Amino acid sequence: MKKIITLCALLMTSISSWSFTPESGHYWDPNQPGSGYTLEIQDNHLFGSFYVYDTFGNPIWYTTSGFLDGNAYYESFVAISYDGQCVGCPWTDNTTVLSDIETVRINFLTETTATIEMLGQVKTIERFNFFLGDELQKMRGEWQLVYDVSEYSNNYPFYADVLIFEQTETFNGDYLATGCRSENTTYNRCTNYALNNNDLAAAYDTVNDELIAVVRDDANYYLAYYLKTGTDQFDGEAFSYAVGSSPNLNQNGFTVRGFRTASKHFVDTGTGPAKTNADDSERKHKTLGLNQMLDLQLLNKASSSELDQATQNRIINTIKRLEQQLKK
Repeated sequence: MKKIITLCALLMTSISSWSFTPESGHYWDPNQPGSGYTLEIQDNHLFGSFYVYDTFGNPIWYTTSGFLDGNAYYESFVAISYDGQCVGCPWTDNTTVLSDIETVRINFLTETTATIEMLGQVKTIERFNFFLGDELQKMRGEWQLVYDVSEYSNNYPFYADVLIFEQTETFNGDYLATGCRSENTTYNRCTNYALNNNDLAAAYDTVNDELIAVVRDDANYYLAYYLKTGTDQFDGEAFSYAVGSSPNLNQNGFTVRGFRTASKHFVDTGTGPAKTNADDSERKHKTLGLNQMLDLQLLNKASSSELDQATQNRIINTIKRLEQQLKK
């Protein structure tokens, strides 16, 4: 993976930030384990419960509740509750008062990372990965995508897609996730037809925490992705380009958002969280490539990218490595 990291270095400082949606879940500081922060976000309202310790080392729970300021910033009171019901005891009401912490500040940096500040101490926390493995293994499963092509199409303001990250493998010394574009939304696995006609390969840049992927859009076009990934969603840009050429990174791509719709366990075994359990016996269902829905004249008028030439070269080199996996 060092080859991929070298090719992708400094991308974060070169590409403007995309908007993102903070994820609910159990957060922790991997550098200072032992405490935890459960954050539940509904609409723009956040409820947090913190399982930490007092000055004597006794476990203690704090809670907070309030609204996000904008997309990703939270600041509100911290409460403490006591004299509640013990496990197995008859119910008794508890008492909740403001704690001596007074205020907590949470600033989400990505979908699954944030800083949390209490009593002047700032920690960097991330959503705890209990089971999904490393950043490429985490992608395994089915994802449904929505592209905003409103600036590049006269007929279709949005385009949907279904991608399956089926496995991880090493190719030419690079660690990759591979899979396909699904034949339709009832399939949760890669058929031989999909692998032969609409396969995908992806590499993860661990330095900048970003995913680069290439999908065979059809016989004549590729789709390249540059993404920020969470546990169950991702955000970024996609680029359509002809086979034998390279994506035009002098111009901005079109916005893409993806959401996990079937677990990796379902992809592996046919059981587990998924939208359907339909039979996905072998078919040969030709899908329409995204490039066929785009207006090339509008695409050529896309706004200019902020990427410098050195960064563009790094991205292109990574994409070409991924193309080699598809060509095999």
